[in-house]
Amino acid sequence: MASNPNGSTFNPIVPPPHGEMLFVSKAEEVLSKTEVFCVRFDCHMEDKLRVWADYEGLKVRLDLVCSTLEVVNARLTKIEDTIQWFEVVADGLEELCSLVYKY
Repeated sequence: MASNPNGSTFNPIVPPPHGEMLFVSKAEEVLSKTEVFCVRFDCHMEDKLRVWADYEGLKVRLDLVCSTLEVVNARLTKIEDTIQWFEVVADGLEELCSLVYKY
């Protein structure tokens, strides 16, 4: 143990013998892989956010298309009902004409 000028004692750090300790190179490798993972994760998150933003824009447009299609469908249903009504009236007129021509 060595002592400081203020009187406290401390354990000196002993450098490793020749070369690095094995865990240092392993720690550097893990840190390097972690950094690469973080960069890739950031890229993937950026891509996901971009896709989400695009989806939100499309969703608004798709909602508009769906509401427009609902209006068109309602109008087509009304037209179909009107056509059926005219067919019933036309059938009635044909029947009336045939009765008139019989007399």
